[in-house]
Amino acid sequence: MTLLIAFAATVLVGDLIAVGICAVVEQFSKQISLLLFLLLFVGVIPLAWKLAVRITEPTGAAGSSK
Repeated sequence: MTLLIAFAATVLVGDLIAVGICAVVEQFSKQISLLLFLLLFVGVIPLAWKLAVRITEPTGAAGSSK
């Protein structure tokens, strides 16, 4: 459950950042802004998953090879 909450939170933050970036780009070109938002929106999902897994990883599990 913690992993899903972390994933949802990282997707939310990533999409808010994407909206902010695209709001700035929209001042110059609406078409590029739309394309950029779609790319960022889709790109946030795998990055958010990797980040959520890293955040919720148990301590000591990373790199312990005994």
